[in-house]
Amino acid sequence: MDAATDDRLTIPADYLATLFDLRDRVAVVTGGGSGLGAAIAIGYGQAGVRVVIADINDVGSAATKATIAAQGGSAETLHLDVTDKTDVDAAADHVVATYGRVDILVNSAGSAFRAPAEDFPEEKFDFILNLNLKGTYLCCQAFGRKMLAQRKGSIINLGSIGSFVGYPWASAYLASKGGVLGVTRGLALEWRDRGIRVNAIGPTLMESPLTRMAAQRTSLTADFIRARMLRPRLGLPRELIGAAVFLASDASDLVTGHTLMCDDGYLAA
Repeated sequence: MDAATDDRLTIPADYLATLFDLRDRVAVVTGGGSGLGAAIAIGYGQAGVRVVIADINDVGSAATKATIAAQGGSAETLHLDVTDKTDVDAAADHVVATYGRVDILVNSAGSAFRAPAEDFPEEKFDFILNLNLKGTYLCCQAFGRKMLAQRKGSIINLGSIGSFVGYPWASAYLASKGGVLGVTRGLALEWRDRGIRVNAIGPTLMESPLTRMAAQRTSLTADFIRARMLRPRLGLPRELIGAAVFLASDASDLVTGHTLMCDDGYLAA
């Protein structure tokens, strides 16, 4: 077929107008009660997404919901322990029963703990791996099943610069975020021909409750990262919204298995 008559090669006049349109899509954002998850949830609310704020932090979830509502958006809260498979499976059932589908999953629930590797407490290691890695995997699995039935969906995991490089006093966190990178790539390959895209966002050191909490134990980790930044400033949660919108939208139809770095050039240095 001649290129001039092949509709696949034409660009409709309204193509760009709909490329980033997320109106009326259904998004589940874990960890949406604070920090990066809250920012992404609020950004989706502004984009017309029906947002499900899934978090164990009910007070924080309510605050995020209130912000979305005040800005004219639609949101509900859902108490969710992402490390509990029964809870996660029930959450996926609830969302599809309520909205008829789930279009977007953002796995933002996570935590960190700082300690030297030789003294890292086993219970903290288990906690970090369970929350950051197992929680991400269980949510991908449960909501992925729903998306497979639809043959369409976008999953966005929260990775880190720590998915690619190391820094001190963060061995469990690094293990978990390296695992998130592996899960993202593996699921993208398994599901790429079944309608589901799986990607990740890789933030730099961010200004968030998690960062402040970890800094209460030591500034060594943050100091190490700051010394290698191209610009000595932390990222802001709202600076991830654009990446989250892009990866959720039709604009990223050819993007899967990718980690979109929002690291202010950290890995380029």
